[in-house]
Amino acid sequence: MYDEITGAVKFISQELKINPDTDKSRLIDEASQKFNLTPVQTDFLVNKYILGE
Repeated sequence: MYDEITGAVKFISQELKINPDTDKSRLIDEASQKFNLTPVQTDFLVNKYILGE
C-alpha cells in the first residue's frame, strides 16, 4: 500500500519539476491508474497537490 502511494508521489513530483504548469488533475488520474491506487489514496493526492493540505 505504501509503495504505491510513494511511487505516485515521486511520479507526480518528477513530472511537476519537468513542467510545473502540467494539469495536476491529469497527473493524479494518470498516477492513480499507473500505481493502481485506492480511492482513499487518490484523495490523498488531491489533498496534497490540488487543495494544498
